[in-house]
Amino acid sequence: MSFKDIAGNDQIKKILRLSLAEGRLPNSLLFSGPAGVGKAAMALTLARALNCQNLKEDACEHCDSCRRINRGQHPNVRFITREKNREQIVKEQIDEINYLTRLRPWQGGRLVFIIDQAERMNETVANSLLKTLEEPGPLVYFILITEDLSAILPTIRSRCQVLKFRKISQEDIERALEARGLPADQAGLIASTTDGNLELALNLSWEEFKESRDQAWSLFTKLLQSAGSEDFLNLVSGSSRKDVLDNFRDTLSFFSVFFRDLIASKKGGRAPVLNRDLNQELKNLAVKISEDKAAEGAKQIEVYLGSLKKNPNLSIISSELVIFFREVNNA
Repeated sequence: MSFKDIAGNDQIKKILRLSLAEGRLPNSLLFSGPAGVGKAAMALTLARALNCQNLKEDACEHCDSCRRINRGQHPNVRFITREKNREQIVKEQIDEINYLTRLRPWQGGRLVFIIDQAERMNETVANSLLKTLEEPGPLVYFILITEDLSAILPTIRSRCQVLKFRKISQEDIERALEARGLPADQAGLIASTTDGNLELALNLSWEEFKESRDQAWSLFTKLLQSAGSEDFLNLVSGSSRKDVLDNFRDTLSFFSVFFRDLIASKKGGRAPVLNRDLNQELKNLAVKISEDKAAEGAKQIEVYLGSLKKNPNLSIISSELVIFFREVNNA
């Protein structure tokens, strides 16, 4: 994969390519941004470019070095993340990095250490990396990756150039899905519900996506008929908070699209309906729901989706939404 193959974040790609071409790439970089926006792909492409035998500002994908990195077998490139069944990156992993930075790169390339989930370093572990970050050597590069910049120690942040990644646009996700052979209507629907997470969108099969969509639609229509509240409230019960949160977020993402489709349906073709296979059902439902209420619903769901990033009380949110749906139905 070269820079041109990575969707979105064009400004970051431009910065990196220019820095490579001019030989001004900082030795310590910190990639920060939401999940699924290509931070790891960008880091690996940068590692390929730093070791490419044919190009200076990109990866050619054809030379022996690029192919070795693609296979995860290049001696100059290490990808570090927390070990399985461990919550943190441990000091032994950083000690190994500190040792490897003193070695000569293979075939005149550069040593590249990619540390994923860098926020998983506690203060002691992070401090053991500090001196190496301060004086990495001219042929040594660090790329730290995080979803939570605030969780990175200030001493680490200050030694890195921070590049902030943005969510991938819906249009870019649609193009990536269509390039994989997905029909435009299916690509558009998946892109509209994955919140800029390209990795998630690419890993979804249409069959499993549609099954989840159909379950959410059934729940949505029941709630608008003042039914199904028990099933909806049950979404926030369970043993694993992460699984509960992911399931609840997915359901609300579908609800947001349903409300927007209701608005589009009421406009009578002047706006596209994303759930085209539900077109007649949407028309039937749109007769009973005012455009103002549908717009209010879409806005309210987006507010709740935003609040899910801040460790909220899911029981309160679900109860408030049940009340809101009753108000929509009684309006």
